[in-house]
Amino acid sequence: MSLAEEYTETSDDSRLERGLAYVQRNSRAYLLIAPAAVFLLAVVGYPIIETFRLSLYQSPADSNIETFVGLQHYVEIFNSDIFYRLLWQTGRWVVAGVAGKTLLGLLIAVHLKGDIRGRKFFRTAFLIPWGIPYAISAVVFRWIEHPQFGYLNAILLKLGIIEQGIGILGNPSIAWLGVVVADIWIGTPFMAIIFLAGLQSIPQELYEAAAIDGAEKWHQFRYITLPQLKSVVLIATLLSTIWTFVSFDVIWTMTGGGPISSTATLVIHIYQVGLQNGNLGRGAAYSVIGFLFLFVFAIIYLRIYTRGGDEL
Repeated sequence: MSLAEEYTETSDDSRLERGLAYVQRNSRAYLLIAPAAVFLLAVVGYPIIETFRLSLYQSPADSNIETFVGLQHYVEIFNSDIFYRLLWQTGRWVVAGVAGKTLLGLLIAVHLKGDIRGRKFFRTAFLIPWGIPYAISAVVFRWIEHPQFGYLNAILLKLGIIEQGIGILGNPSIAWLGVVVADIWIGTPFMAIIFLAGLQSIPQELYEAAAIDGAEKWHQFRYITLPQLKSVVLIATLLSTIWTFVSFDVIWTMTGGGPISSTATLVIHIYQVGLQNGNLGRGAAYSVIGFLFLFVFAIIYLRIYTRGGDEL
């Protein structure tokens, strides 16, 4: 046996022994989390595996007969123009929604952390949008943006910005903006509360020391607040991205994916193909693609934010 082989074998044995010793030391912890792990595998792992299996079959919703077609659904999806249009519309929806909720949530949290009059009232009031069912909020915004009876057009007409009512949700070019506004209104309270909790955990001594050194408010925000909020922003934006990506209620209630499919996202299309049109195999293939997008995004996102040895 060469020296290199002997070293490799010794190294592998040592690594295995360390691994076994680590498991033995933490055997009680593994035993305690075992029921939760089994439960998660049952309710999360099985649907994922079944969806992937279904994507390999031609499976009409009105029949029990399944025909194996392999990767045919994936090939047809990647060769279709609809898929790439859906990717663009989904990306636009997610980026605009998450950016709006993050910026507004951070702005609200910074002001709520300050010593303002009625702070407790505002903290409670900002939770109201989060507590209203998404479908009801979407209906309210559909009326707000109504071209004849909506408050938005009434205000714009009063200010002289427009000369006649605009049918926002009926215009394929700007309908997505009308839906994004509703989504931002619904999701901002969650971001604000999460950021507020993070802000309150930052030691006040850091700001006092910075003030003594002559740092202005903007520099305190940039060099103290943002770095200290890094892990909170990571978790909040990651969750918001996933929730916005899979969001269905708001879009479906306000526009049904229209007009001319201009507000349809990948999730809306999965519902239309799989359940409305009864093509379960094609809908499952779209679902697998969406899952892989989110999975890869989450891994890349976590690696970028944990670069440098920081841990969540």
